[in-house]
Amino acid sequence: MKFIKLSVICVVCMIILLSCNRDESGTEITPPIVPSDSVTITVKMANKKQEMIGFGGALTWYSNWLTTNNKVNEIADLMFNDLGIDIIRFKTWYYPDNYPTNKEVSNMSNNGDNDYAKGHWDATNQLYTLAKERDPNIKILLSSWGPPISLKDNNKLREGTLKKNESGFMYDEFAEYWNDLLDYTPFKPDYLSIQNEPTYTNSNWTTCRWSITETSLLPGYNTAFNKVYDKIKTRAHVPLMVGPESQDIPTFSPFANVLKDNPNCSVLGWHPYNINSTTAPSAITSSLNNIATFSTKPNMMTEFSDNLSWYNTALFIQESLIHANTSAYIYWKLMWATPTSGEDAAMISTGSGSTTPYQVTPYYYLIKHFSKNIDAGYHRVETTTATTPASSLVTSAFVSPDNTKVTIIVINNGTVSSKVHFVPEGKTAKNISVVQSKEGSYYTTVSTTNPTKSLSLPAKTITTVVLYL
Repeated sequence: MKFIKLSVICVVCMIILLSCNRDESGTEITPPIVPSDSVTITVKMANKKQEMIGFGGALTWYSNWLTTNNKVNEIADLMFNDLGIDIIRFKTWYYPDNYPTNKEVSNMSNNGDNDYAKGHWDATNQLYTLAKERDPNIKILLSSWGPPISLKDNNKLREGTLKKNESGFMYDEFAEYWNDLLDYTPFKPDYLSIQNEPTYTNSNWTTCRWSITETSLLPGYNTAFNKVYDKIKTRAHVPLMVGPESQDIPTFSPFANVLKDNPNCSVLGWHPYNINSTTAPSAITSSLNNIATFSTKPNMMTEFSDNLSWYNTALFIQESLIHANTSAYIYWKLMWATPTSGEDAAMISTGSGSTTPYQVTPYYYLIKHFSKNIDAGYHRVETTTATTPASSLVTSAFVSPDNTKVTIIVINNGTVSSKVHFVPEGKTAKNISVVQSKEGSYYTTVSTTNPTKSLSLPAKTITTVVLYL
């Protein structure tokens, strides 16, 4: 009898042990097949962080070069199909001649005094159509570099600020301009920003200077923000409002301190132009941690380029996701004029002629590492990296809304190769795909079929691993 009882107990214990080694669907969890020197990267599936808006790029100046290129459809396939971006940042080009007496765009001028608005207006509308034909779910952020000359105190698009009349700064007229802009724009933007870099002015292109709250010399950005929202809030389609799209992280904080409690602001936008190749890693982390302190709203990096190599840009994106809890990262130059290499290259570079060849650059592939397999609605989840070599591995992970796919980005920022394997906590990976980039070789497929085996990550590489659960 004692022997029978003991046998029953053993069977029960075995059942418990086996059940503990199964995922939530009942599938047995297969342990990794790894060498002893492989680093374990554990994906904490249940520990969700920010929800993603996605990755994207801007199409602003030079957009008419793209639409007049005889390879425009080929380039559009690269941008809106292959790259897998979720969001495009367009510039507003609504500058009708003699606005507000005339609000029509049919006879809008196309000269340097109005940023060659008509050509860019037409190109932007064409690019919107090309994008939506390829991806109906792609989102649009519409950003303004400044109001029309009739609302500028210096009667120029460049420099200056909002004009005053006998009642003070012309906030109501500014809000009416935005309502007109949305009336005449042939598409409906998902996000709207009333002013790019509100503290910055430049004599070479359109700018408009604001203070977060009104002073005797400058209009209040927050006042204008609310005036615009109040004017457009009854429209059939109301874009989510983004602010402040500051030029750098130090100028972001004063605006974010006010906008974080403004119910009309849905997303906090920022630019990190205080970051460059000489910035210490600790200073970068500190700046990004400052962004993360404004946690009442999601944040979106809406413009950055020219300051870092392709590899260091990849590292900065990774750090932004981890330390700033960034929900969207929009690289500035989706398409731009030449050059085709160096820190000021676009994702796709081209020239003004209709037969000018285009060039896909390393920046295209680094963005693809993030954009191709991380979509809107994904959540970043915590990762932990075991053993001492972990200090050189910078890792982020993202889970799909249905929990059937995990995308893991690993940057080996060390000087030696590292072997790694992945453990999606509480899940079994059924399949895997891997791509990797290093200097001179970009977005190449790594041959592997077993999701439980370890991978080799050479030094100074970015690797995207997709686990199908």
